[in-house]
Amino acid sequence: MIKNLNSKTMNQFIIIFILLTTTLMGQEISFDIHNKTLQEYLKFEKEIGSKRLALNTHYISLNGDAQPITFLRKQKIIPDLIVYYFFKEKDSSMSYILYEWDVSNFEKKDNNKKSRRFQKAMISKYSDLKEKISEKFGPPLVKKNYSNIARLDSLHIFEEESRWKNDSLEIKLYTTVSNFYKKEGAITINPVHRIRLYIKKVNKQKKSDIPELNDRKINKLDETTNAFFQALKEKDLSKAKKYLSNRILDKVTDKQILAFTRMIRLDKKTELINTGLEIGFNGKVYVMFQYKYVDDHSKPPKEIIKVLFDNNNKIIGIQPVKLIHVTK
Repeated sequence: MIKNLNSKTMNQFIIIFILLTTTLMGQEISFDIHNKTLQEYLKFEKEIGSKRLALNTHYISLNGDAQPITFLRKQKIIPDLIVYYFFKEKDSSMSYILYEWDVSNFEKKDNNKKSRRFQKAMISKYSDLKEKISEKFGPPLVKKNYSNIARLDSLHIFEEESRWKNDSLEIKLYTTVSNFYKKEGAITINPVHRIRLYIKKVNKQKKSDIPELNDRKINKLDETTNAFFQALKEKDLSKAKKYLSNRILDKVTDKQILAFTRMIRLDKKTELINTGLEIGFNGKVYVMFQYKYVDDHSKPPKEIIKVLFDNNNKIIGIQPVKLIHVTK
């Protein structure tokens, strides 16, 4: 028993315990993604007793990533941590790691409000992560209360994003802690209690890889989008696939394409309202178009469709977005 240990042995025990605790706390988040292998990460998760999880969703990668390997680590008060390891399919080299503390991973219900004690624990965890990362990488770029939820309930939400970046590493930490609930027609805004931390390798973008936009290219890509929508409207999947990037063709099934057609209104005409460039999470720059429905005269529109194009002028990503309008 510990009470029978002499003072020297007791001191050694305390020192060993402190060293072990400090080491484990320091390893909770790994920033050494350039030097650690996937096998080293998997070994670490096994050593600390993490539970490996089976994926319920299929990730479509645009940069050669395999399906991520995920683990669950038990936490106190705040949601259990899920760690996602993303790596290259061809050689298992690391791409990025996502650490996620999110109530919605475990509780699926509307109006899921949390106690003040729980919310304080979430904010404290975010602040602790931000402080530790800043000690290592310097002060971050910070953005606060930037979402539509913040505009609706600015007094009771804690929302912040912190970013660090150097020549080889990009770190993004953000949180939303909100009990705001609103249901209006088909739109429901639920409470959110989430922290996400991305640690990602940075690959320098060659100037030649950055696409250029001119009137001729804009017209050509607009024609591609309209032709793609028309093929979907006609349920001609073979024709629709001709407009998709080769990088996603072998990852997208007919079933997924048909499911997507139910998310947009193919019976309505669309018009191009915005063009620009967007950096994907893989570090590459894509041409980005935004469309709205012609009969939607709201400002901003109630719905937009975002389309991304690769360097071969093919569609590499498409996302319907419903915007939340704030009534003053």
